[in-house]
Amino acid sequence: MKDIAQRIIADTYNAAVEKGLLPKTDAAIQIEAPKQASHGDWSTNLAMLLTKAAKKPPRAIAQILVDNLADPEGAIEKAEIAGPGFINLTMKPRVWMDGLKGVLAKGDDFGKSDAGHGKKVMVEYVSANPTGPMHVGHGRGAVVGDAIASLLKAAGYEVTREYYVNDAGGQVKALGKALYVRVRELLGHPIPAPTLPTPPEHPATPEEWEAKKAYEAEKAAILPYPGLYLIDVAKAFLSEKGEAGKAMAEAPLTDENKAAFTDFAMEKLLKVIQGDLAALNIHFDSWFSERTLHQNHAIENAIARLTEMGHMYRGVLPPPKEAAHAEDYEPREQLLFQATKFGDDQDRPLQKSDGSYTYFAADIAYHKNKLDRGFTELVNVWGADHGGYVRRVQAAVSALTGVQGALDVVLVQMVNLIKDGRPYKMSKRAGTFVTLRDVVDEAGCDATRVMFLMKRADAQLEFDLDLVKRQTMENPVFYVQYGHARCAGILMKAKEAGMAPGFDMDAAALSALLTDPDELALIRRLLDFPETVASAAVAKEPHRILFYVRELSSAFQAYYTRGKKEPGMRVVLSDDAKKTAARLVLVSALKAVFKNALHLLGVSAPDRMEAPAAEDGAED
Repeated sequence: MKDIAQRIIADTYNAAVEKGLLPKTDAAIQIEAPKQASHGDWSTNLAMLLTKAAKKPPRAIAQILVDNLADPEGAIEKAEIAGPGFINLTMKPRVWMDGLKGVLAKGDDFGKSDAGHGKKVMVEYVSANPTGPMHVGHGRGAVVGDAIASLLKAAGYEVTREYYVNDAGGQVKALGKALYVRVRELLGHPIPAPTLPTPPEHPATPEEWEAKKAYEAEKAAILPYPGLYLIDVAKAFLSEKGEAGKAMAEAPLTDENKAAFTDFAMEKLLKVIQGDLAALNIHFDSWFSERTLHQNHAIENAIARLTEMGHMYRGVLPPPKEAAHAEDYEPREQLLFQATKFGDDQDRPLQKSDGSYTYFAADIAYHKNKLDRGFTELVNVWGADHGGYVRRVQAAVSALTGVQGALDVVLVQMVNLIKDGRPYKMSKRAGTFVTLRDVVDEAGCDATRVMFLMKRADAQLEFDLDLVKRQTMENPVFYVQYGHARCAGILMKAKEAGMAPGFDMDAAALSALLTDPDELALIRRLLDFPETVASAAVAKEPHRILFYVRELSSAFQAYYTRGKKEPGMRVVLSDDAKKTAARLVLVSALKAVFKNALHLLGVSAPDRMEAPAAEDGAED
């Protein structure tokens, strides 16, 4: 309904300009819902924005607008001037009822818009190294990224979901070595023990801390990835490679056979990752290999393009301000990207002393590849530990495109798991972290997705594994799904009683029957849904949809429970078929919006759920 009010105010202002009553300006027309319901349905401060250009007091300007209200369809019941010059609009009930019928007419499409005008958007998320199963931190990023992609699609963007496979760095080479060690272990060669003495479990002196650090480094060099999941990969290697695989493991580890171990491990672990994501109902349109950037000379081409554009030079960087970075500093002439021209705090090297390219150079090539594929907007969902990397990548994209804001980075904070009232920190299978599959297997797909979206992505999140399994209103997952289930239950019981929604009722009939303030408030909330989706998409904030569902569910719960104390407020009234039919229209629209909102978040909308203990004896 906001669009109707905005159109009326815009037409009113344009008509006043044509009549010579007000000057033409570029003032943006803003329409907002007043904080107090008594002030009407919508309010605008346009009169105050026109004060300087019109050289009139804002109340006088507001009076001109009210006196010339352009409302040919008669949608406005009342237009009032308030305060220093606000114009408050109250819409006629039939307008809200037309909107209510529109919810049902659009069905699954209600909430969608063309705000994005078909712009091509790439949403890249997760992009974890294929060196092991996904951990719970990856899972939150996966859910946030997936929900952002769904929101953008609903808002009219052409969306591609992509996973960037980091398959060219030192970590994947270390994976090949770890698999080699595990295969040899299966063949009877024990994993070598560290040569350094075992340090104290709880070091007390600087010397003991240094000893522990050296010991852990040696352990990691022997077996870079200690998780037990590699044992399964090692068994598969021997099974599939046969005698040739045994011979490779018995031979010394060379660059050639390390590559074979690396490729095999990555192939198997990517399938594990795909399975982990599928358990959360997350699927990608494309999986982009970092290796292809090196094989296709994309890095050299990206640097050549930046050089051609005048953004590269050879120079010596000043020493870093932070002591923690000093040991990596090289006071030598390097190939540098002028990142400071585009908002970064220092220029960035693209080539190491051995001639190989930095990770940042590969990232520039990857983002150039995205732009070359025709994507006009890029969204990256990264872990919060990558926060210091954002500005340099945004600088590179700005340099390549010539515009600011082509790359939006959403940072996702860590998840603190709680089980039995205590932090839950380690999976026996993974060795050092809780796997995503552990959480999904215990909590379920829906609960996991809802919990990951409970807060803004950049806020730390506490995930209580016990809470999400309770069938009570304390469980936030149960609460957001219960609204849909309650609507389905009411409609089913009404059908069993021979009553049906009055879908054929016109707006006038509905407005005469749905008159209670709680009913009108619910309708207003329903009709806010499309704007909520569009604004959440632009902000890349899927938690807004979850908050919307919770607020709608809470308002519906309050309306529904009134029927236990006020018989006339029950949805199904045995002695008033017309009012029942009208209220069932409202319940049907609520059910549709609950479903659409939950599906945007990748969460199911069940028709039946066990009633929470606090509501025993409640009747539909």
